[in-house]
Amino acid sequence: MKLIFIYGPPASGKLTIAEKLSELTNIPMFHNHLSRDLVKDIYKEDLLKHYDLVDKIRFDVLEYCVLNNTDLIFTYVYGGSFDDENVKNFIDKIEKNGGTISFVELTATRKDLIARVGNESRRKYKKLTDKSVLKELTKTMDAFHIPFVKSLRINTSKLSADDSAELIVKELQLNS
Repeated sequence: MKLIFIYGPPASGKLTIAEKLSELTNIPMFHNHLSRDLVKDIYKEDLLKHYDLVDKIRFDVLEYCVLNNTDLIFTYVYGGSFDDENVKNFIDKIEKNGGTISFVELTATRKDLIARVGNESRRKYKKLTDKSVLKELTKTMDAFHIPFVKSLRINTSKLSADDSAELIVKELQLNS
């Protein structure tokens, strides 16, 4: 099993690029809002109190896929050191069962992130759309970089989603 782990700040293009990558490779996609929205639909405004259920769903899906040798594209917002344990658990679930994990970090200028966050396409998945909240979250852009993994880094302010997906295919040799 090969896991393509695409991460970056809100509005960096994770879902858009994951969709295009899935089209190019026929690798199924498991984006972060599938599990988050399920738990939010159940617990509404108490989502954060029940975020361990979001993580459990993610871990269970990833473990099931690795045990069944199902390649997967996964999207994630790394929010800093408090997410380190989760990321290490993702790595452990994949690698202990013989899978491999490739990290792709999406970056963009703060200005571009803030301009994109209000896009209508973000409302479909109940994503963050509030510019003031994103401005606060992006005060320290380094918070979105996972410091302990090697990542293919793509600046989506400079590359289109199509070009970014094609670069991932090339760099990770996904057509082989």
